[in-house]
Amino acid sequence: MSAFRRSDDGKLRAIFTSQESHVLINLTEQLLELLGEGASHASHEVDPFLHLVGFGANEAPPEDPVLRRLLPNAYEEDEAAAEFRRYTEHGLREKKRAHAMTIYEALIPQDEEWNADNPIDRGSIEVEIAPIQVMDWLSGLNDLRLALAVRLGIEKVDRRRESSDGPGVHQRYELMKESDPMKAVYAVYNWLGSIQQSLIESLDKN
Repeated sequence: MSAFRRSDDGKLRAIFTSQESHVLINLTEQLLELLGEGASHASHEVDPFLHLVGFGANEAPPEDPVLRRLLPNAYEEDEAAAEFRRYTEHGLREKKRAHAMTIYEALIPQDEEWNADNPIDRGSIEVEIAPIQVMDWLSGLNDLRLALAVRLGIEKVDRRRESSDGPGVHQRYELMKESDPMKAVYAVYNWLGSIQQSLIESLDKN
């Protein structure tokens, strides 16, 4: 299983199998599309000047449950939450998209073009993370896990893997039949957590 390690030169590296890289690429593509501005607020007309200075027209929480998890209300009071969202949601979307794009670009070989009809034909891909990119990776992986957690009905996700998910997550996984397609989603969710944990442990060894 892939994991990040700190090499002798101080850089963080991991080797992903072709299958692992395909999973991460597909997940980040979906996340980038989901976070696209206006995807859940198509009825709003966005003022170009507001976009120029980083503001948006969205005041209500997104309809998609994954986006509501990724872009939650900052306040319980509706008016305050709407005002805060109007001035911050656009920037938050862009930041999360940038994190996902950092992961995506690291997994796309520079000499090959990725598309669904022409998968990358190689056994593995080595990824090297610059120190300035570590937090982007941690945040991006966390967003991917949050998205999967919504689909799996997991209420709380901790960046340090499973400490706050509770034993129910593992029990549900073990009790699921191998033929259940959601079991693979659980496996990916846990795998993303292991990558996060390896990154954190690598940082702790600095």
